[in-house]
Amino acid sequence: MLNVENLSISFGTDEGLITPVQGVSFWVEAGKTLGLVGESGSGKSITTKALMRLLPGNAHLSPETRITYRSKNGKEIEVEKIKPRSRELRALRGGEIGMIFQEPMASFSPVYSIGNQMIEAIRLHRGCGKREARELAVEMLQKVGISNAAVRIDQYPHEMSGGMRQRAMIALALSAGPALLIADEPTTALDVTIQAQVLDLMRELQRDLGMAMIFITHDLGVIAQIADEVAVMYLGTIVERGATRDVIRDPKHPYTQGLLKAIPSLETLHDRLSPVPGDIPSPTERPSGCPFHTRCPDAINNICNVRTPVELTPAPGRAVRCWLHDEPKSGRSAA
Repeated sequence: MLNVENLSISFGTDEGLITPVQGVSFWVEAGKTLGLVGESGSGKSITTKALMRLLPGNAHLSPETRITYRSKNGKEIEVEKIKPRSRELRALRGGEIGMIFQEPMASFSPVYSIGNQMIEAIRLHRGCGKREARELAVEMLQKVGISNAAVRIDQYPHEMSGGMRQRAMIALALSAGPALLIADEPTTALDVTIQAQVLDLMRELQRDLGMAMIFITHDLGVIAQIADEVAVMYLGTIVERGATRDVIRDPKHPYTQGLLKAIPSLETLHDRLSPVPGDIPSPTERPSGCPFHTRCPDAINNICNVRTPVELTPAPGRAVRCWLHDEPKSGRSAA
């Protein structure tokens, strides 16, 4: 239902042109979940905001970028060609593609009640009256597990706990009946028990409503629970793609391997954590060759630091950008 080809995003700044996302391609099938994984600064949120045309005014898509979305009525929409502030764009945002933002306290307006904001979205996208919209809003709050929803609907965001605000944000995103939901790290600010409840809720709602989902996180442990396929991002590039089970059982890229090793385990409580060494570079200081070679323990000297890796297919249904899976292996040393 969604196909993204050669997505590159540049920003005009005082320091010049910065390109935090380069040549990203992926697709999402109807009813399936794609997990988008990577550290902060890898370009996950910027990538998904481009799908809804939510980028700021100084952002530019490359001429090669193609974002094709198949709507609920079967119409094929070329998202990158939609005019700003058009009726078609308003219908796409919320009505076709919903979004759960990373921090619900910053996403809800503090001066309007939760119900006021939900009712506005429902009336805009479903074309119903105020009373019917309120009934639908109460029903959606009940569906996401908020008790006494008929009273809670008139509360303001600050009157709710973090977990309840997150549930209300999910209800708001789903209230217009989108076919595709983008969830931008929806469990990051929650404690472990509430996090598990929210993940269960999202799986249940996806199954009941038959929608597709893009789930953004830095935690491969969460992805293992919710995603059918996973795309691992590093410095604005997808370095590995494949079925979630295959990627977690047999990671091909050193970055994916590092993310998996960094997950704490109850079986190894006395062992030291194994973080990925170093920090992700700034887009203004992008390394030559493979962007990960400055942190890679297996980098091949005079190859990884010189040549930008192409996408390889080391196994059926898998894709990886890494010279370790190409034929020339000579000269290996930490670069």
